[in-house]
Amino acid sequence: MHIPQLHIGAGTAAGPLTIFPVWTAGHGRLGISTGLHADLAVSELATGAKVGQLTVRNNGKRAALLLEGELLEGGQQHRTCARDVLIDAGETVDIDTFCVEAGRWEAGQDTHHRQARRAPLNVRAELAGAGSTQSGARRQEQIWERVRRFDAARGPSATSSLPEHLDRFGSRDRHRFASSVPEPLEGQRGVVISVGGQPLLLEVFGTATLFRRHYQQLMDAALLNAALLPTATQSTVPMPGQLARDFAAIAGSIDFGEFYSEGVRRHDSMRSRNILGIHGPVIAEGMAVRLPNREPDIAHLSCWNTKHPLMEAL
Repeated sequence: MHIPQLHIGAGTAAGPLTIFPVWTAGHGRLGISTGLHADLAVSELATGAKVGQLTVRNNGKRAALLLEGELLEGGQQHRTCARDVLIDAGETVDIDTFCVEAGRWEAGQDTHHRQARRAPLNVRAELAGAGSTQSGARRQEQIWERVRRFDAARGPSATSSLPEHLDRFGSRDRHRFASSVPEPLEGQRGVVISVGGQPLLLEVFGTATLFRRHYQQLMDAALLNAALLPTATQSTVPMPGQLARDFAAIAGSIDFGEFYSEGVRRHDSMRSRNILGIHGPVIAEGMAVRLPNREPDIAHLSCWNTKHPLMEAL
């Protein structure tokens, strides 16, 4: 299976970023909730808290999509979801996570809350494997190091807390960018985000509704990365649209293989599978679903330019 045909619109400059709207030729209407519309309850494991796992229960009436890089705040420490997870209505699952608050482990604390916020691009790139070929404990160390870059650039957090830096951005910086970030367009299902005049991320959803549920959180997280960029990059001219289209063409050529292969999960009204593909400098990872009497659809996909010259700077 492949990403449905992609269409790239005109870019808009927002600080050091250029944001391009993306449309796809997918079916639409997947019957999935996500973002703040998903009624998900998060807790530490009943068998004992672990850094690398949390328990999530879907209390809603539809299957819910939890995204890689979505922040799961509170508990014994703040975490981020390691990969896309589709959770049935009424289902409880243990999910893989990484810590984004190295300085706190508050034993006995089990109060969690979700704002459907996303980790900044530098942390998410590490989740997708774009920033490192390591895994497990080494990858956790890399994520902590990337969070610490915000401590150095924006002032320290007592617990090196990524959510605290997002809180500061919301109260202190958002007004600087509010007039620059474009509103989602009719039918838009994704974005290409460039940094420093070259594409870094193409993120696309299976429906316009799923995309809108995460758009503002994605923009906030992406703009937070501006604090980490060299001064010269802050004044970079907007990226030409042809580079966005070339990047999308590479992503669109990735073959994710047959849907019914290892890792397919059965749900009440659909099947799901995590997908991963690489073509040249682009690594793509996300979630595919198959509804009855339909071909498989991409529910969510993040495509990273692993050769972006600012990847280490981020």
